[in-house]
Amino acid sequence: MSLIIQFQCLFYSFLFGFIMTGVYHVVNRFLYGIPLWIRYIIQCCLGMIYGVLYFYGLVFFNEGIVRGYFLVFLLGGYLVYSRYYAYYLLYGLEKIVHFFKRIFSPFIFFFRYINGIIQKRIGRMKKKWQKRKHQDIKSS
Repeated sequence: MSLIIQFQCLFYSFLFGFIMTGVYHVVNRFLYGIPLWIRYIIQCCLGMIYGVLYFYGLVFFNEGIVRGYFLVFLLGGYLVYSRYYAYYLLYGLEKIVHFFKRIFSPFIFFFRYINGIIQKRIGRMKKKWQKRKHQDIKSS
């Protein structure tokens, strides 16, 4: 394996570790309200997909030869992201979510208002139907 191919693989490993961790944090943030066992299943599937993608990337660069220092650079990408960029990405993500909540809050208010009206009408209809059932029973 030539030196240029090794540098490409090192850069790929570092970048993949960096991006993989970022995507993992974003997905984990969006799955926060889901039950824990479903999150574990999704995280395991995501880990397997990352493993396959990493190996296919190495197949593209160097016929799929996995070296120990590639894994060290993969871990290095993870550590650099976690140490220096995780806070900023998650902070930006929270700002984006807050922005979308502000945009959609009038629509959510409108649909909740309409839903409240519909639920009141359904409640009234149920009461009328229950009275009719009892009237039919009494008269027979």
